[in-house]
Amino acid sequence: MPKMYFVLFIVIVMTVYAGMHGFIYWRLAVGLSLSPGQRTALKLLLLAGALAFLAGELLSRLAPVTPLLYAGSVWLGIIAIGLAFFLLEMILSLLFPQQRRLLVLAALAIVLLVSAFSIANAALGPVVRELRVPMAGLAPEMDGFAIVQLSDLHLGNLTSLKRLRRIVKRSNGLDPDLVCVTGDTLDGDICREERFCQALAGLRARHGVVAVTGNHEFYVGVDKFMELARRSGWRVLRNGSTVVDGRLAIVGLEEDTARRFKMPGPDLDMALRGLPAGLPKVLLYHRPTGFAAAVERGIGLQLSGHTHAGQIPPMDILVWLTYEYPAGLYRLGSSHIHTSPGTGTWGPPMRFLSRSQIVKLVLVREPEPRGAAKQ
Repeated sequence: MPKMYFVLFIVIVMTVYAGMHGFIYWRLAVGLSLSPGQRTALKLLLLAGALAFLAGELLSRLAPVTPLLYAGSVWLGIIAIGLAFFLLEMILSLLFPQQRRLLVLAALAIVLLVSAFSIANAALGPVVRELRVPMAGLAPEMDGFAIVQLSDLHLGNLTSLKRLRRIVKRSNGLDPDLVCVTGDTLDGDICREERFCQALAGLRARHGVVAVTGNHEFYVGVDKFMELARRSGWRVLRNGSTVVDGRLAIVGLEEDTARRFKMPGPDLDMALRGLPAGLPKVLLYHRPTGFAAAVERGIGLQLSGHTHAGQIPPMDILVWLTYEYPAGLYRLGSSHIHTSPGTGTWGPPMRFLSRSQIVKLVLVREPEPRGAAKQ
């Protein structure tokens, strides 16, 4: 990452982070008419939480500090949720100034309840979701072809080996023909611990595991991801393709972030080059964007991730406002896009209105139009 970009990124992040704490302090101190002593206690609480997150992130680069890292990450989630609900409280307090204290207390109670639920919801781990996806041009022999999609695992310092093994076991239990990993597998060099690589190498499918890069692969170091893929027996498609049984093309795009590191970005023309004409195509692309252009190039199914379905407020609202295909299965013409909400979590180990998912997509032949002549 270019030094100037990194410095600018850190400055922006720290400014926003400090601003979030300052805003919440202001709403509580003013809205509840806290005494000088109470304001000092509140400042110390916010400062301790803010430093816990920063210390956890820094120290985890040097040694395992899982309890501190977990506490700091949860604190970040609580502050984000607090920002969302205290912004709403501020608007309501402007409309109903006489009710300001009651509104501040209500907002505080909601923040605590939503935070507690989000922690518990994420701790439950991923659910399995099964979808049937019609695909035009699918050969009779490929009818029922099962793809298990894993996305946004974000394996790093908060990763539990027990949870990873459970994900692998549940994925294998779905009896997939192919496992597709749609980016953001890494948040750290997990292969320093051999058992993590061994767990990922345990993923089983008749036609193996195919993966693409996500933005976090480049933040961590794409060489670390390629080493993980090599040791795990995965095939990584970086603007490339592979053909299953001569009947189904799997196409993979590089992540956009590659350009920031002076590498080639996504190139669909290059990825499709050399494929036999007429094959049905599944596209793996970390970001749920460019779907209309992909459909024009004959893509029948796009598998993406990246959005996490927002995880917690206010990000869940922003995701649904920003992305045309934020989470779930969508159709455009005869083609589909599935955006995974993620098999893991990033940042705060919390989820409010979504669950982590392992998704099984069963490809089925597109039914003939009504009235079509039978052969």
